[in-house]
Parts: sequence; structure tokens; C-alpha cells
Amino acid sequence: MPRICGGFFECRRVVLLLTVLSLTLTTIAYAQRDMGTITGTITDTQGGVVPNAKITITEAATGLKYEVQSSTDGTYIRPALKPGTYTITAEAKGFRRIEQQNVNIIGGDRVGVNLVLTVGDVNQAVEVSAEAPLLQTESTTLGQDLSTKAVADLPLGGQRVFTYLARLSAGVLKSEPGARDEVGGGFSANGVRSNGQNNFLLNGVDNNVNVIDFLNQTAFVVGPSVEAIGEMRVLTNGYNAEYGRGAGGVVNVNLKSGTNSLHGVAYDILQNDKLNANRWEYNKAGRTRGPVKQNQYGAAAGLPISRTGCSSSATTRGRGSALRAAPSRTWATAVSIPSPPRPW
Repeated sequence: MPRICGGFFECRRVVLLLTVLSLTLTTIAYAQRDMGTITGTITDTQGGVVPNAKITITEAATGLKYEVQSSTDGTYIRPALKPGTYTITAEAKGFRRIEQQNVNIIGGDRVGVNLVLTVGDVNQAVEVSAEAPLLQTESTTLGQDLSTKAVADLPLGGQRVFTYLARLSAGVLKSEPGARDEVGGGFSANGVRSNGQNNFLLNGVDNNVNVIDFLNQTAFVVGPSVEAIGEMRVLTNGYNAEYGRGAGGVVNVNLKSGTNSLHGVAYDILQNDKLNANRWEYNKAGRTRGPVKQNQYGAAAGLPISRTGCSSSATTRGRGSALRAAPSRTWATAVSIPSPPRPW
């Protein structure tokens, strides 16, 4: 029988290397859940495949570039892309360079972008503006995708908890009466009970509590500010086995990571008795509106740290009301560090 290691210290080194390797592969596997994939086929105008074409994928927000090459059958694939908007450029000898703009990637998504090269000078370029596909042909997942604008603009009332947005998806209803997470935005997906049956992810990392939080009445650990969310995806059916855990829905939240320019927003959501209508039962009884004063305010900002694509984003939020004068603040910071090129 062949010996795997020659001695105690050598065996310990082998075990240590195997442990580090397994942890690294596990981290990579979990990280794929908040990343997207772009794939497609490069062909000419006659429908023939174009092998060895150079494909450059550029992120619009940071300017980071990823290069891949089409295989012998003309196909290409680039996984592990951050959610955002990308420009795809393809070029090959004897063909004009083609550029596909405004390709949107969502965490855990797989987008197919097929490019057709025309004969001509490589210095000539053909620009194509991407349009939203009528049908998703690369995945059988059912759910709802919410962009940064949708998450920030949709009304959330006095709570402003991100889980309330999950109810915008088909087949999702508020949690059953008496559920422990009913007050914290709990929901039921496809008839499955909300208590511990939904899977919450934050940047691809498990964000679930084993037991429903009795104090905050939530099923998640970290509740990011709505202004800190870059994109949110709610999966209700047909999702891959990589998510696992829950029999209900999957809420995958990705935080903002900043861009190459300084940008930010400040807001104040006001509710008071001067703007709100009186309750119908009060009108029936001849009672006036009670004193209601509530301000939900905050700010969010993103800025570059270095020219290599490293950036940061931070948010702060607070609430002031007639019953609670002292506001509370929550900070959430996300740092985006560019990954080194990989031989995909």
C-alpha cells in the first residue's frame, strides 16, 4: 500500500493543506450565490462559429475589465461577476469589433449574450444597446428582481424593513397570523410557513437565525438599511440546489460597493397629523386626528479608495417620533476589492 506521508510532521502538513483547500473551495462556492455569470456564442453573419475570439467584459461603475476567449465551438463564459451593468466587446482577426452595452447582471443570475461578427476591419466597431429579454432562457428560476432604484423608491410605511419588499413577488403573502416574525416583515412563499422556512442571504453569506428572534421578531440576523442595498432578488421556485436550507423563498441581498466617482443621497420621510388623513372610525365618531410626528432620515454615500477599482459605500439612518425623541443610527459599510484575473 503506498504511503501518503512519510512522518508525523509531514502528515500534519498534508492535513493542514487539505483543510485550507477545503475551506477555500467552500468560500468560493458560497461566494457564487451573490455573483452573476455571462455566457454566449460568437458567430459570423452566416451562422458559423468564431473560435479564439477575444471577449472583454467591462464593469460600467468601476471600469474593471475581464478578458476571456471563445472556445473551438465559439462559446464563452465568465462567472463570478458582481451585480451591475457591463459592456461586452468581442473582436477577432478579419472581423469588425462589436460592442454590446447595458448588460445587467443580478446576483445568482446567468445571462446569455450572443454576438454576431461582421467581416471588416478590426478597427471599425459596431455598437449594440442591450434590451431587456422577453424571456429568461438561461434559467428556470421564478422570482422578482429589485434594482437599487426600486428598493429606494418603493414605499415601506413606518417600518422600512427590506423583507416587506418580498411581498412584491408572485406567490408571496404576509406571514400567517400569529407568526413570530409577523411584525418584522415575515412572509409566506407558495403556501409554506414563514417560521424558519425562508432562506436569507447577505452578499451570498447565510443571514438566518436558527430560532426566530423574539426581541426583534425577525428571521434574519443583519437587517441592512434599505439605502445600503444595491440589488435584491427574491426566489420563490425553481432555484438551484446551491441555496438549499429553506422550503419557502430565498431573499438574496447585495450591498452597494461604491463606484469610481463620489455620489450620495440624503432623505427625510415625514409623517405627521397635518399630512395624514383621519381614520374613518374617528370621522364617524367626530374625533379629530391624534398627534403624529415621525421623521425617518438618513444618508448614503459611495466613494473610490484607489484607482485600481477599490471603493467603499456607507449609510446611516435614524428615526425621530413624538413617542421616541432619541433617534437611533445604524452604520453599514461595504468595501469592494477587485479580484485578480483568473484563467477562465
